[in-house]
Amino acid sequence: MTKVCTTNARTALVALALIVCTGGGVGAAQQEALPAGARLYLDCGACHGRDGGGVADGSVPAIGGQPAKALIAALEDFRSSRRQDLRMRHFSDPQHLADAAEVAAVADHIADLRRTSPVGTGDGSDLTRGAALFRSRCASCHGRGGEASEMPPRRALAGQHAGYIVRKMTEGGITAAQARRHTSLAKELGGTGVAAIADHLSRLPPPP
Repeated sequence: MTKVCTTNARTALVALALIVCTGGGVGAAQQEALPAGARLYLDCGACHGRDGGGVADGSVPAIGGQPAKALIAALEDFRSSRRQDLRMRHFSDPQHLADAAEVAAVADHIADLRRTSPVGTGDGSDLTRGAALFRSRCASCHGRGGEASEMPPRRALAGQHAGYIVRKMTEGGITAAQARRHTSLAKELGGTGVAAIADHLSRLPPPP
């Protein structure tokens, strides 16, 4: 499905996201009593969920249990604008994460989360093809099982929402070089191929 979004509508959506994605609901005294990583995660958790499970439709990715080093790398990409996402640029900026120590603290907290919320999957109609395509076209970079890696830092695709994987492959939103590589592959595979890979990955076990 092609999204059509005017500049004004996009601005309104971003403004709404900034209002919704706040750490509301926890009093100041309660916040101060939390460990640093948990306190910093309050803003993140409003969108990503208490368990880091994201949203099943893929509008917000699952991040709970991902390796801390990979999360730090992603946050630094957002902070430096190497990776483009207005919400994440806002919530990873120095007003929210003051320095490298705070980035590391929130990353460590997220890495310790254990996801319990449901994963958004596809319709299950093309899983064999999805597994084969992933092995032949994606596994050399993402691991045979879509698993996470501490070194080189790599977040798991296994157990990620299918809708999020489809969106990242077709629309970009990652670093410019990665976006070119993934959108080119998505065009080659077509919509059904991308959906099959995403469905396959969404049904694999998420990070432990």
